[in-house]
Amino acid sequence: MRRRILGSTVLAVVCAVLLFALPLAVAALRLYEQDEERELRQLGERVAVGLPVPLGRPGAGDPVELPRAEAGTRIAVYGPDGLRVAGTGPRAGDGPVRAAAAGRAATARSGEGLVAAVPVGGAEHVRAVVRVTSPAADPYRRAALTWAGMAVPAALAVGVGVLLAVRSSRRLARPLEALAVAARDMERGEPPPGRAPATGLPEADAVADALARAADRIGLLLRRERAFSADASHQLRTALTGVRLELETPLAPAARADPYTALRSALQQVERMETTLTDLLALARDVPERAPLDPVPLLDGIERHWHGELAAGGRRLRVMIDEDLPDAVGSPRAARQVLDVLIANARTHGGGTVTVRVRESAGVLAVDVEDEGAGIPEDTDPFVRRGHATEDGHGIGLALARSLAEAEGGRLFVSRPRPHPRFTWLVALPARPAPTTLPSHGPP
Repeated sequence: MRRRILGSTVLAVVCAVLLFALPLAVAALRLYEQDEERELRQLGERVAVGLPVPLGRPGAGDPVELPRAEAGTRIAVYGPDGLRVAGTGPRAGDGPVRAAAAGRAATARSGEGLVAAVPVGGAEHVRAVVRVTSPAADPYRRAALTWAGMAVPAALAVGVGVLLAVRSSRRLARPLEALAVAARDMERGEPPPGRAPATGLPEADAVADALARAADRIGLLLRRERAFSADASHQLRTALTGVRLELETPLAPAARADPYTALRSALQQVERMETTLTDLLALARDVPERAPLDPVPLLDGIERHWHGELAAGGRRLRVMIDEDLPDAVGSPRAARQVLDVLIANARTHGGGTVTVRVRESAGVLAVDVEDEGAGIPEDTDPFVRRGHATEDGHGIGLALARSLAEAEGGRLFVSRPRPHPRFTWLVALPARPAPTTLPSHGPP
């Protein structure tokens, strides 16, 4: 990942430098060639001004004196007939000389180098031609120096681009590599421990946030699945124990119990197990049910179920419902499971009458379940989830009840530990609509 980002960035920087430097280098070479041509023409014009009139021939009249030129620069003077009169050059005039003899200055390249020819006289009467030649390598030498000067900032630009590419590749690759590691952890069933630190890249941070939310959601689902397995095992084990006792009673030696009565009781227990399993499967969902919760039919069903079981043990169930109860929301399945767990806990570990009271507490619907037993021992948290029920009073059932109450937006706690222990369940309130503000109108 980093190599690809680094390579593509460096390639882009090099291409940008070349696209800028190559046309500039060609333009610099062309500029130096034009400067050289202009200097040769100017030198030819200075020579033309100093020529005698009339133009002498070799060996006759005034000799033609040519100025001294730079090393490698040659000057020659030709007559109107195209023959050399003075200086250094070919004996007969070449193309630039013939063009100048026609009345216009000309430049060209030849084997000698760069050639410039300047006419002497008017366009209609050319009395001589000055031919100036310089080495062809002079513009290239000047351009080479310029190219060398351009190479230094170009190299610096590429170096800066490489440094920025290295930094950018690390900055871009680090969050993506972290996301890849987190995705592999999630694939192995190990959600990442939390959200990765912010990288400053909005896109990468958005992906990291989405992945963290997905990891939290997956972790929550896994915890709910594990809790459901433990809760269902506990609830069904308790019901199976009751079914077994009902079926074993008629089979005991000298038993006088009616087997049909035991079978009917066992069938009721099986139906209860089916209801419990259906409720737990429905409550293993991810979104709580926010439907209105009516406690009257709920407690009627609870009383019908538990009255006989408590009466069989010589105990009484009392249900009290106050008037003017506040509204509440929740799942009837969750409420039934919470109350079943609390009453089962009172039957197993408490004593005397079991009282279920529905009342109002500070504007919230509260459900109290209490018995007349000794209470919860000190330094004991009845809601701690254990792998099995303990002899000192509490196990996985109360942990299930609390998790169900909290999943529905309520609270379950011990309001009186001893004596006569009391568990209080505060049911969630319905959501209140946001207040609407009416537009204000000014005075008419």
